Formats: sequence, C-alpha cells, structure tokens
Amino acid sequence: MRSPAPWLRVLAFALVSVGMAMVFINAEALSNGDAVECDGSPMRPGQVCVRVGGGGTSYDEEKRNEARGVLAGYAGVGIGTLGIVLLISHGIATRRGSR
Repeated sequence: MRSPAPWLRVLAFALVSVGMAMVFINAEALSNGDAVECDGSPMRPGQVCVRVGGGGTSYDEEKRNEARGVLAGYAGVGIGTLGIVLLISHGIATRRGSR
C-alpha cells in the first residue's frame, strides 16, 4: 500500500509554524484582556497615544488595534491546531500504510 502524500506533512508543518508565529506576534493582545495600552502604559477613553517620530492614535483606534490582534492570535491558534491534526492524521495513515 502507498504511504500518504508527503506534501501533507509539509503543509502540516507550515500550518503549525504560521499558527505559532501568529500567536507569538499577538501574545500581548491575547494576554491583555480588555486593557488598552500605549507603549505598556494603560490608556483611558479620551487619551491619545503619541509615538516617537510623530503621529498619534486615539483610545478608540488603539482598542480596535488590540481587537484585531486578539482575533489574529485566536486565528493562529486555529491554524496551528489544524496543522497538528494534519500531522497526527498523517502519522496514523503512515502507520496503517506500513502494515
């Protein structure tokens, strides 16, 4: 019997890697909860976050950015989980194929 497609394992590793990267990049947003921060300092409604080099973002903009980060982090969890499921299924199919 043929072993499962080798591209499946490559796809699974890619999904796990991308998922982990998405989670780690957005880890701060995931762990913050509902807090809105500007360079590590908590913000309150009506405040503006001013960055070095010009430009500033309002509390509402920062809150939207945090929400996007949380969404991306959870998407990373889903993508990584899909990759793990593919790796497990590939391992099972390989074992069954070698019998």
